[in-house]
Amino acid sequence: MDNVLIIDKKPAAGAPGRRMASLTLLTGLTLLTLALCAAPPVRAQAPLAAPPAPTPSRQTAEPCARGRDLYRQGKLDAARTALLECLSTQGDRVEILIPLAVIALQGNDAEQALRFADRAVAVAPEDPEALYWDGRSLMANNRPVEARARWETGLQLNTGHMGILEGLARLSLAQGDATHAYQFLMQMRQRGMDQPWLHRLLADIAAGRGLWAPALAHLQDAMALEPNDPADWLTASELAIMVGKKDQAIEYGRHAVSLAPDATSLGGLGQAFFTADQVDSSLVYLRRAVAMGGGKPRIRFNLANALEVAGKIDEAGAQFQQFLKEEPKDSVGHFNYAIHLQKQGALEAALAEAELASSLDPKMTTADVVRIQILEDLGRWDAALEGIARLKPKEPRNAADLATWEARIRASKAGVADATAEARQAEAAGKVHLLHIVLGDRRLLAKVTSELANGTDFGELAAQFSQEAAGARGGDIGWINPGEMVEPLRSAILKLKTSETSPPIESMGLIHLFKRIP
Repeated sequence: MDNVLIIDKKPAAGAPGRRMASLTLLTGLTLLTLALCAAPPVRAQAPLAAPPAPTPSRQTAEPCARGRDLYRQGKLDAARTALLECLSTQGDRVEILIPLAVIALQGNDAEQALRFADRAVAVAPEDPEALYWDGRSLMANNRPVEARARWETGLQLNTGHMGILEGLARLSLAQGDATHAYQFLMQMRQRGMDQPWLHRLLADIAAGRGLWAPALAHLQDAMALEPNDPADWLTASELAIMVGKKDQAIEYGRHAVSLAPDATSLGGLGQAFFTADQVDSSLVYLRRAVAMGGGKPRIRFNLANALEVAGKIDEAGAQFQQFLKEEPKDSVGHFNYAIHLQKQGALEAALAEAELASSLDPKMTTADVVRIQILEDLGRWDAALEGIARLKPKEPRNAADLATWEARIRASKAGVADATAEARQAEAAGKVHLLHIVLGDRRLLAKVTSELANGTDFGELAAQFSQEAAGARGGDIGWINPGEMVEPLRSAILKLKTSETSPPIESMGLIHLFKRIP
């Protein structure tokens, strides 16, 4: 087609500005979907050739040339007036209709843009440029199905048309088809498009599909072109973590801090150190980030986890609580806090946190698992079995492990029932259930009583120090009839209340300690 105006298309506005979200123990990445209706600034690449015969008069040709010149200069209002005058004298010409469609898009007049673009396609039905702008106009009028049809037709005519490839890519993204979007963008890359926004968008899509190594490679291409964006370096650090390149993640994090020593960059570097098992360094940067403020709440969450690993339990708990005040609906936060509380033996509080995490995210089966574990620890066998029954349909691949777990809980339930019956019979017979430590000298007695005073478990000390065979069982000597014991042991045992420990008792050259248990 002679005399077709070639438009130099730029990526849709906003594409280079978006960044991927943070990856803490991984939480999903969102894809960039920008509006396709906003036309970018345009400029002509070369002067237009003279129109074919019959040659119009100088008077009629002048508004056409003036309109095209004004359009190239970006003087769109004046260009529109001249181009409309040209159209009235010359009739429909594709090189006049396309600029008029673009100017209408720039002015947010989607209906007029579509009228001009449709006329351009009617004049030149096999012109990819006309089909491209008709598709853009259709998108502006919220007609994506027809826009896709126009672009697919144009792509058959010109497989390397960058505007059509980009339009199809962004439309595919908007419709949730990341696979085809990636393919269209890769075609642009392979045909020589080398722009930061393109590489970032490819990285976004790859990361959204869990393709961490390709995502990192695409982002590195963007960073090579624009090396001073700290957000890119932080994202690269996160992707390097996912790929398993821990040293590289730290290197990227350090560079982000050098470009922007703010809370976000410091927090990202702290996370990189944590992933590399350098917990002390991680705490330094995460604490600085939290103290500085202004970063995302997730930095505090990462600090809580690092403190937990470092054994700073009280501080970790405080940071978990503060994070959940800031992000009360964060299911992962409640899940991790549940584990923290479970380790501290605060089972009821841990159960509440695990149940909240599960309610916030019903797909989080790990929260269901922790909830069942806590119920098992609490001896709530029926509730634990109900939890496993609900978990089975969600985890068919783990059916064998769940069946084993279920059998263990049933056995524990049965064992407790038997033990309870036995205990009732023993109590009826006047017996008491005892743990027993036997020591040979007062040096060991001083150590054991000191440990007991500090809260060390009686059974643990029995296993470590008792000279009696029952020490291997944590000192458990079972149900004993005090009346069958010799003095002074009998009197000491009769005085014990449940969960109470006796004072040291000397008998037959040995020192005895007893603890009565339920």
